[in-house]
Amino acid sequence: MTEIPGKELTIVMIMVFLLLILIPILQSHTDRDLTQMLFGVRRRKTSQGEAVKKTKREPHINNGTKGELTSFVAQLLRFTAKNGMRLVAPGTVSHNGQTARLTALIVAPGGITGVYCLGFGGTIAPGDVKSPAATSSSWRQHINGEDKTFDNPLQSCLEQKKLIQAAMEEAGITTDLDVVTVFTNPRATLQSVPSSVYTPKSFCQYLKDNVSLHTGSLDIHATALILAELAGIKKGKNK
Repeated sequence: MTEIPGKELTIVMIMVFLLLILIPILQSHTDRDLTQMLFGVRRRKTSQGEAVKKTKREPHINNGTKGELTSFVAQLLRFTAKNGMRLVAPGTVSHNGQTARLTALIVAPGGITGVYCLGFGGTIAPGDVKSPAATSSSWRQHINGEDKTFDNPLQSCLEQKKLIQAAMEEAGITTDLDVVTVFTNPRATLQSVPSSVYTPKSFCQYLKDNVSLHTGSLDIHATALILAELAGIKKGKNK
């Protein structure tokens, strides 16, 4: 093995000593570590105290089932029976060859409320969040990592309200009518929706708190019979 002369060994040791002094100074001024300065390797930066995390997989969600809809109707039946109202279900009132797509009609002393049910799950929001009551744009559903759209339920409610109002007028029923949307899927999260869109729980609370529905002179029994006939429900089968 070749020996390094004393003079050259001294120079090498001085250079090593200088490097040990200079490198920390350079690191503090350039924010580059030793590996990066010597070999050009860049260190991957992460946020403070945070490692790179894998994207979490969203839990799988299904759209609504017939069982959830049946359970909601049973809930409405119990509620109306206890609160001086009548329930007509289904609310498929027909008029001039057209049929309403309502799950139920609730007949109260102060008016009638039509219930338009949807079973979409996931996150539900209007297409136009700045104007959630607008009826022109489609609505958005985020489910299982996908973004989908569906017909604006507010527009559907308006169309069915006109149909039912025409049938009521022809049948001699004069009272206020409202048609609302209820998302029956328990795994639906509603965001920025207008006040006429509910979950089953919030809808029952609305029926309970709406004083105008409880005060009025409408004959709920006779009206329910007429609506049941318009909906094609045989006598004795309306709720």
